[in-house]
Amino acid sequence: MMTKVTKSKIEVIWSMSKWPKEYIKWRFVTAYPNGWKFALLHPIIFIKDLWKFLTWCQMIDNDIEI
Repeated sequence: MMTKVTKSKIEVIWSMSKWPKEYIKWRFVTAYPNGWKFALLHPIIFIKDLWKFLTWCQMIDNDIEI
């Protein structure tokens, strides 16, 4: 039996850097009223949301059986 290794949040961010720019833009538009502009004007809210999203990604990665 193999033990699962949880990706660090930095590793998750690194893997997200390979996402297409259009997809990232779409994620901002669906998450915030004015897209990336909202994130720039409200950095604390954005950082909190990003942290929650990274935690969710780690949880999903743990649930996926490879």
